[in-house]
Amino acid sequence: MRIHMPAGQKDHNISFLTERQKEIMRMRRKNLKKAEIAKILNITRQDVTILEKRAMINIEKAFNTIEMAYEEGLSVRVELRKDIQILDAIKEILAAGDREKIRIKSSIPEIFTILKICQGSNIKNGIIQKGTEASILPDGSLKVRQINDW
Repeated sequence: MRIHMPAGQKDHNISFLTERQKEIMRMRRKNLKKAEIAKILNITRQDVTILEKRAMINIEKAFNTIEMAYEEGLSVRVELRKDIQILDAIKEILAAGDREKIRIKSSIPEIFTILKICQGSNIKNGIIQKGTEASILPDGSLKVRQINDW
């Protein structure tokens, strides 16, 4: 079982990005100029440009792959609204698996734990205060991530 955790706690053993690409993307997010990044990393400005461009291509491919999986029915997306009771969220996830005839590998207590790890302090009195997206893969694996704009 692989658990997707909130920011700062992620486990990205498998990524479409190299460590250097992630480092450059973080620096660009902080509005550093390419020349500044090149100086910090002791590489050329051209290398920064190339690595950033490849990172963007890889990110786009990753998003396209996920969307294709949903569109082709290879994965089931369950969008859970904010302010939902954690037990209702579990029911929705299990119901989606049943509708699609996919037996979810995780037990109810495991799904509860996955949601608690994903949402952390966003759960108050059994209510998930931020949106959540759960993906059910064909083998019954469950992936969960927080949606900040819900």
